[in-house]
Amino acid sequence: MVRAAKSLEQQRVFRYHSRVFHSLLLTRLKQPFLVLLVALLCISSRAQGTNIYGMLSPKLRQFVASHPELSSSFSNVLSETFSNRAVQLYYYYTDDESMPRASHYYVSKSSVVIGIRENQQTSDQYICLVFEMLNSNGEKQFYSLTEKAQSGKISRTDFAKGMLRQEFQAVKKVQKLLRDLEHSKTVFSESEYYKGFMECPDTFEGFLNYTTSAISERNEVKQYEQLYDSMRHTAAAGSVQSIVNAH
Repeated sequence: MVRAAKSLEQQRVFRYHSRVFHSLLLTRLKQPFLVLLVALLCISSRAQGTNIYGMLSPKLRQFVASHPELSSSFSNVLSETFSNRAVQLYYYYTDDESMPRASHYYVSKSSVVIGIRENQQTSDQYICLVFEMLNSNGEKQFYSLTEKAQSGKISRTDFAKGMLRQEFQAVKKVQKLLRDLEHSKTVFSESEYYKGFMECPDTFEGFLNYTTSAISERNEVKQYEQLYDSMRHTAAAGSVQSIVNAH
């Protein structure tokens, strides 16, 4: 029972951490994140030997095809993130702006689910997907931090900063990708995410300040600290139940 509870708690963590940077960019994100997978499309694949573009929505495929630089960048990201891992891609529709535009979590080790809101700007579909792909690459680090938090081997603050530090790696990679595109400002002129990524500070400390100042009434460090408290509470409850069962 404890093992099962831990697995569910880990899934909760991975669903949660992927929306943290998104909340930085979308000011209307107010409620705790619940994964929405009202899937109209689900394709599971290993990237090697598969036409990954078949996983994309028609308008995103067209968007990538019409900009050769994006196609090249996408292929590079794909090679980096899913050469040896399975991926499932879900599209969902919602008019609820409190929901994130994209998210990812891990079904199991080396198996990733990415959810993308279809009814948003196509340029934001692209940015969201690339970010989630790169962010999912931190699987081992996210698992490690979660397990340390559950066992009390890491402090609240170190857990929060560790999760954000890993997210920051993906943020910087997306930022570099956008900066390297020759006409990115034009290509992403209608994007809500483009400016947020481009203006993100270059240092982790700057990023921490950015996450607390870019959106009023939000503090991403505190949110992860609250998640840490929840995990510790769940772990403690599981330990007590194990003792009761033993007697």
